[in-house]
Amino acid sequence: MSRRTEADTPRQPSQIAILRYLRIHGPAARIDIGTATGLSPATVTSLTADLMAQGLVHESQGTATGTGSNGNGNGGSTRGRPKVLLDLVPNAACVIGVKITINLIEIALGNFKGEIECSSEHSINTRDLDEKELIATLIRLIDGFIEEHKDFSARPPAGISIAVQGVCDSNSGEIIWSPALRRRNIALTKALGERFGGIVQMSNDANCIATAISQNTNLHRGGDFAVIMLGYGIGMGLVLNGSVYNGDFGTAAEFGHTKYQPDGPLCNCGKRGCLEAYIGDYAILRDARGLIDLPDTNSLHPSEEQMMDLVARARAGDEDLADLFRHAGKVLGYGIANLIALLGPKQIFITGSGARAYDMMEPELMQGLAQAQVPELRRGPEITHLAWDKDLALQGAIGQSLLRHDENMFQAITTI
Repeated sequence: MSRRTEADTPRQPSQIAILRYLRIHGPAARIDIGTATGLSPATVTSLTADLMAQGLVHESQGTATGTGSNGNGNGGSTRGRPKVLLDLVPNAACVIGVKITINLIEIALGNFKGEIECSSEHSINTRDLDEKELIATLIRLIDGFIEEHKDFSARPPAGISIAVQGVCDSNSGEIIWSPALRRRNIALTKALGERFGGIVQMSNDANCIATAISQNTNLHRGGDFAVIMLGYGIGMGLVLNGSVYNGDFGTAAEFGHTKYQPDGPLCNCGKRGCLEAYIGDYAILRDARGLIDLPDTNSLHPSEEQMMDLVARARAGDEDLADLFRHAGKVLGYGIANLIALLGPKQIFITGSGARAYDMMEPELMQGLAQAQVPELRRGPEITHLAWDKDLALQGAIGQSLLRHDENMFQAITTI
């Protein structure tokens, strides 16, 4: 890789690149930063000196270089000097992540490194809230959260990022539709920005998960990738050229509302035949009610306990229920075939609480993919099941807020 010298290197984009490299990879030596970013050693030294002067980066001692005297690293004394590593200063800034799902609002505080310092959950009947009540509730909860956790940072939050279950316009900050709310077209970010200052942004939960994965090199291998989120509904986050793709209208990658069968079952969006109408939790519970006797509960908003009960019965030998999960896998396979034909991503992740039955879905998924896919495209991407043992949506919301904070911070510096 050719190295850019300080004379031909724009300082702000390069400093942002350094901050993001450290946030993703952790402490690193200057030489490693230069290799990864293509910056010359002199440029890295100059730029990181500025970052240190601003209190954003500090030095720390790394482990000793070299191996043991026996040459295999299994004993003896070490040779060489410890590396001087650069790392982000955790309390240089803090941001807040908020997640809105059916009857639950979660809040988390993230430090400058992107680590979650603390979080809280609030059970609220979200579907009873109109626009004013939702805004007032969020302001009250965020105010209380900041007050309760003010010891984590002496500074107010530099930004707030909201992950929403459903369809939202990331450009206007408007919730277009969410299963968590009865009302549609709720303008949210402007009111919160006026109350808390800083940058307030919003994205759907699948995009936030895609952001979290993009910032974790243990999960993805670089290149374009898609994250399909199974759960109450079906969402997708799409990362192209290193960034989450929102489209010109802020509502791109609504994978769950692409069509499988035009005259198929009713989707919760109001249309028929969407992928979600076959794969979403509410769709599977709806079809299960036609097969077995189930308690008279709200079938449009199934609980995790209800869904796990169906999975347990299917695994215990109820073939009719097992067929529902297998058919959902087949439909998902057809949808993925379309995704591959259109975009050809390097990797596709399948995750979310709805992936609880992935072992039953996977064989039919692969069969459906093979049936629908053009033979010449069967070299296809790697399909990775990412277990839902950790909710990445809040982590991704914090990551999105820090990405915007970095850009805004340097824009402010250049105008001073």
